[in-house]
Amino acid sequence: MFQRQQRYLDELNRTMLITALVLMIISMFFFQFGTWPRYVFSAVSAALLVLLVLRMTSRNQAKRNQENLRFLTAVTAVRDWFRRTFRKGTYSGGTYQAPRVKKSGKNPSWSEMRQYKYLICPQCTQRLRVPRGKGRIRVTCTNCGNVFETKS
Repeated sequence: MFQRQQRYLDELNRTMLITALVLMIISMFFFQFGTWPRYVFSAVSAALLVLLVLRMTSRNQAKRNQENLRFLTAVTAVRDWFRRTFRKGTYSGGTYQAPRVKKSGKNPSWSEMRQYKYLICPQCTQRLRVPRGKGRIRVTCTNCGNVFETKS
């Protein structure tokens, strides 16, 4: 007989739904300022809702999953770019590595960069300097006393 098809909200559908709702709310605020911004926001939100319903009622679930995967790949790439661009340190191997800058603002010398690894305490974000090449070590933060393990 008829096979029941599961309808669900994947990440792309959720994002389109939230965006459509936000645009509808924004269009309500433009009611007093003129008609063309209200019509633009309303038209875009209506188009998103129509596209959302079409995606939810589609029988080609494999294609919808591919669209969702492409969307998630793009979102992840944008998030990673923002993290790399606006975060002071870098995240590698489960620890935050501090930028290689002393508090005085001067860059460390090449010998210091070879000798020490710069970390950030995950609890209080205090910059810490540990010797390189000691293997897996346990670091105690000098500011808050937090103990965590990292590879030097």
